[in-house]
Amino acid sequence: MEYKKDKRTMNLTLRDIHVGDWVQVWSEQTERYSPPLKIIQICDDGTIYLVTSDEERPTPWEEDIKNVDALEITPELLKGFGYDIATNKYGDTVVLYNGKEICRLLKFLRWFSLETSEEKPYHFFHEFLDGMYDDFPELLSLEWKGVEK
Repeated sequence: MEYKKDKRTMNLTLRDIHVGDWVQVWSEQTERYSPPLKIIQICDDGTIYLVTSDEERPTPWEEDIKNVDALEITPELLKGFGYDIATNKYGDTVVLYNGKEICRLLKFLRWFSLETSEEKPYHFFHEFLDGMYDDFPELLSLEWKGVEK
């Protein structure tokens, strides 16, 4: 049963998340993650209400916090949320949103990280959105568009 734990990313607690954060849900049966889901409500008992988009608000998905994990930063995830990945004139891989460079994308072995001008690295998507909100409030209105295969 230990192998399942290795497949999971950072398990979140109620203190880690906010309404509006994007997360994923781990399924023990399929040993897979859900597509990215947006948190619309957090209850004290550990119940989280999630939706796939703002249009789906009438039919939220109820989940226990123990099954809710962070979204790891990957180029595919960023593209699925509408970001563009490019190389700047210095050879750095950068992330663009609405044509504006907002951070650098770094790769360490199998992990990706986003680094801003403050040199603060973000390894998970909810941390990135929380940290970038002051500079880019429009990031909170992101929608998951999916990934082309």
